[in-house]
Amino acid sequence: MNSVQTLDKLPGVTPQLSTVEVELEQVSQILNDAANLNFPLLNGLLKGIIAAGGKRLRPTLALLSARVPGKIDEISALKLFQVAAAVEMLHTATLVHDDTIDEALLRRGMKTLNSSLSGGTVILVGDYLFAQSAILITRPGQPRVVQIFAECLATICDGELTQIFASHRWDSSKEDYYKRIYAKTAVLFATACQLGAIMGGADETLDEQMRQFGHLLGMGFQIIDDIIDFEPAEVTGKATGGDLRQGIVTLPTMYFLEKASKEDADFVKGLIESKEADEEEVKRAVELIRASDAFELAYAEAHDFINRAKAVLDEVPAGEFRDRLLEIADQSLGRRK
Repeated sequence: MNSVQTLDKLPGVTPQLSTVEVELEQVSQILNDAANLNFPLLNGLLKGIIAAGGKRLRPTLALLSARVPGKIDEISALKLFQVAAAVEMLHTATLVHDDTIDEALLRRGMKTLNSSLSGGTVILVGDYLFAQSAILITRPGQPRVVQIFAECLATICDGELTQIFASHRWDSSKEDYYKRIYAKTAVLFATACQLGAIMGGADETLDEQMRQFGHLLGMGFQIIDDIIDFEPAEVTGKATGGDLRQGIVTLPTMYFLEKASKEDADFVKGLIESKEADEEEVKRAVELIRASDAFELAYAEAHDFINRAKAVLDEVPAGEFRDRLLEIADQSLGRRK
């Protein structure tokens, strides 16, 4: 891997530009070096997954959070990149397992490992990525960082189990939903921000503030994701109504069931309880939910979480890196995939 350079030593690169573009290249290189298997077919597929990692939002949150305290140097920068890579590797591992559990053949419009390999093989690949994330997180040599990371992984696994056992039940409470999306998404956002702040030299007050920001941002982000799940496949790269197909109740469906006629509500409840969803039934349920005010209500709730996240940043040191985090918060509300 190329030697790590700090921001002020890269000619012609301003800190604001390099935060994402340059430092993420370092993180991507660490990821690529870590994701190696001795089987050519598997290795090629794995490299493809790593390369198609989307916008690298979670490591970006870690990198930006680390800059807020203003104490990072060249040595701590390398350790930060390892932590950011560990966070992204953990995220990738969870996606691999999710695709297997959901029997998903596409993600972001691309074929999943699940579409090419047996379920057992894919699970082992996911386990390998989990192990690599654990190796990466130990490299900076900070026990507290490792502990927070391990607690995050435990929460993610607990949330996945909760979702499996709660599927095909339409009577989930909003409190259950909040717990589920915290474990599914928000805990990793919170962990990325907190670990970044710790690596950047933040005191306990600031690292807790950054964790709270990530938590609230992640909650809003996942609610938007649950709205996007009802978008057409050509927009999202995934089957429309994927959660309904799996019997998973998300916030838009909850709001729909609160206000729908008995006939329409009973129809959607029956679909949720069904273990074999018919394509036409899923299509009808999606149309019913889209025609209601469920999306507007869910979006308003996402907006509230994002506003609360931004309010937390009002209490942290001002600067260009905090401003970038505010931009990410605003942009998360305008996502379509």
